[in-house]
Amino acid sequence: MTILDQAISAYLNKDFSTALQLFYQAGERYGSNLVATNIRLCQQALTEAGQSSACPPLILAKLDPATRIMLANAAELELTEAERTRLLAEYRLATHKKSEDAETQAVNPIPADWPKDLVLPPLPDSTNDYLWNRKRKSLLDVVPSLSSKPGLSIIIPTFNRSRILDVTLACLCNQQTRFPFEVIVADDGSREAIDLIVRQYESLLDIKYSRQKDYGYQLCAVRNLGLRTAQYDFVAILDCDMAPNPLWVQSYMELLVQDDDVALIGPRKYVDTSSHNPESFRSDSNFLEKLPEIITNNDVAGKTEQTKSIDWRLDHFHKSDDLRLCDTPFRFFSGGNVAFAKKWLEKAGYFDEAFNHWGGEDNEFGYRLYRAGCYFRAVSGALAYHQEPPGKENETDRAAGKAITIKLVQEKVPYFYRKLEGPETANLHGIPLVSIYIPAYNCAEHIVRCVNSALNQTITDLEVCICDDGSTDSTLEIINQHFGGNPRVRVMSKSNGGIGSASNAAVRMARGYYIGQLDSDDYLEPDAVELCLKTFFSDRSLVCVYTTNRNVNPDGSLIANGYNWPEYSREKLMTAMILHHFRMFTARAWNLTSGFDEEITNAVDYDMFLKLSEVGKFRHINKVCYNRVLHGGNTSIVKLDQQKINHFSVVNSSFQRLGVSKTKYEPTNSEDPKCRKYKFTTSVHAD
Repeated sequence: MTILDQAISAYLNKDFSTALQLFYQAGERYGSNLVATNIRLCQQALTEAGQSSACPPLILAKLDPATRIMLANAAELELTEAERTRLLAEYRLATHKKSEDAETQAVNPIPADWPKDLVLPPLPDSTNDYLWNRKRKSLLDVVPSLSSKPGLSIIIPTFNRSRILDVTLACLCNQQTRFPFEVIVADDGSREAIDLIVRQYESLLDIKYSRQKDYGYQLCAVRNLGLRTAQYDFVAILDCDMAPNPLWVQSYMELLVQDDDVALIGPRKYVDTSSHNPESFRSDSNFLEKLPEIITNNDVAGKTEQTKSIDWRLDHFHKSDDLRLCDTPFRFFSGGNVAFAKKWLEKAGYFDEAFNHWGGEDNEFGYRLYRAGCYFRAVSGALAYHQEPPGKENETDRAAGKAITIKLVQEKVPYFYRKLEGPETANLHGIPLVSIYIPAYNCAEHIVRCVNSALNQTITDLEVCICDDGSTDSTLEIINQHFGGNPRVRVMSKSNGGIGSASNAAVRMARGYYIGQLDSDDYLEPDAVELCLKTFFSDRSLVCVYTTNRNVNPDGSLIANGYNWPEYSREKLMTAMILHHFRMFTARAWNLTSGFDEEITNAVDYDMFLKLSEVGKFRHINKVCYNRVLHGGNTSIVKLDQQKINHFSVVNSSFQRLGVSKTKYEPTNSEDPKCRKYKFTTSVHAD
């Protein structure tokens, strides 16, 4: 029986302590990623039983100081004051070095030989510039992948509140739209006869009813229940107390069919429908808008102006051009009135059912949409009226729920909500702020120093994601030996596919919002991540920040500082690879590209960062944060001929994507593999 079989057997026999130890050992042997879920289940079972779920001493002895301290902060490990002091001293010793200033000189951002009439198309005005994205997609000939009959599936989650639901369904009967739509009432275990209300509308609406048992507050689960029933390309979520205006469906659909990369957000007003019969709303499509606005009963839902409550988001919608100029649009995504393409559920996942109190789940779901590359837009025509019940009857205690769920949001949404922390106060987060990815192939001699340099950063809110690309030496064994069981290291192994394939696999593993690139034979300076993060935090419209490097021998001795072009410019990047290590980019920006090219063997990074440069702003930091180890086997040195061919090829591909298809970037000397001198032929204005 293998150690993994023993662990599973112990778990099934409810010997969770033994199972946990065996799963940790299996992680060392087979890779921690394989047993991560098993370890988590054992820890959960032990915690519920009031037993210790801490790492075993064998694992703890291998952990870096920062990880051990953070485990202690998370109450998964007891440390004496002496142990904490010693670990902090070790951590400070490992991270005390500061990156040196890079040598700089005054340069012209625009190369002298750049064609005067060659104008690159503008970058977006923000990371959420949906109008820019639509134009970009037209250049790339991207069209929505819709069925022959696009329509809208409207999910209405409900728990009791049958009379209020009745009004909402009545208003859906009056929709003025050319698009087909269905209504899916998803019941969270109501005691009231919701099915009888639904039956009243079977002749008036294409309506379905689904129900789950009452397990307590399960809004996310019941939304997901409805979403999985949806038949159309587009879905909308409408809370049962949100009565839509007559143009609600049409306002959403006319934008969704134009661009399925945008999630739409409708505003709300607050009214009291309690004294009116649902039939009044069915018989008069204008009845709803005649009702006076009132003050909401819930102090977390809106802001008060004189005699009525106002949707708190309206001011920001106005200031940000309906969120087009907003770099954190997911904060305004309220699931009671939204619509988006169903394809985003496959890309970003469904609602997180760990949210079982009021609030926060919309924010977290919206963040995942944003990270995956979705845009957001406020749509005034999709107005819905929040029906305020008298005396808060049937209302969830929103303030109490939010006090609980805000902690979940901070844990699961690192972008915007997370601060820069060292190990003294930091906890281990399930979703880290930063991911450092390492594609690894036959790098047994260098991989330990490489990974340790990522773990020993002045910013500890990070994970290391390693993809072993089918190494034929002891690389994978060494990784598991040194880092198996480390909660900040994730490891996967696959058959050899090349640097592009390994890089894509490693980035897809990454859970952080900011992603740093580290080659398996190189290593970082301790403040590399901190320097880049501070720059990102100073300007949230940035999609990439990069530093510079030095070239060193395998023993770490200096050869020379690397080439450093001190000021970033798009034009200069189109003529030379000026983005040298260390490089960090946002997960959102990467998801807006096609990723690493798996068909080319070198110039892979140049191609990738050209793609990133097409979707947002870059900034350079003139600090030497990266040590590039030259050992004679570097791809850019060994395959110099192919490097040159690919260099010119990827630049011309970028011109194609930018719509500057008639411009050609060519070598002046195609025979000399070392020569990077270039010329432009036939330049035109970009479209």
